[in-house]
Amino acid sequence: MPLEKEVLDAARFDAAQRELLEITWRLLHAIDTGDAETYAALSSPELSCFEDVCAYRIDGLEFHLDLIRSMAKRPGSAPLRFDMLSPRVQIYGDCGIVTYTRLQTFEQDGMPHWKSYNETRVFVKQNGAWKLVHFHRSPTR
Repeated sequence: MPLEKEVLDAARFDAAQRELLEITWRLLHAIDTGDAETYAALSSPELSCFEDVCAYRIDGLEFHLDLIRSMAKRPGSAPLRFDMLSPRVQIYGDCGIVTYTRLQTFEQDGMPHWKSYNETRVFVKQNGAWKLVHFHRSPTR
């Protein structure tokens, strides 16, 4: 679900901050829906990350595209929804940092359950467009 206008208005995000939040939402939606094309378009080929699926830094976009393509083959494993809680956007020239808690809602045996992660996404403006260059994801528990 797109970012709610009321949330953006209440937080008083400026246009550049809203743009980075929307791009972040599109990246997360692409992951959940198996849309590798959109994820690749919004990311740098040199993407790096630290996340809970691996004990060391992962370099390169292809690792993520493989995972996203596998999500496309298993749509039932996707969350019912996700929310970006307490987003913060910092912009320093052509560098943008988006931090938030990602809450994912799943259904299991007819009952909702949740997973949450603290995430940081770092963007660099390249040729007039923001590209994801690094992210860090940690489980909240």
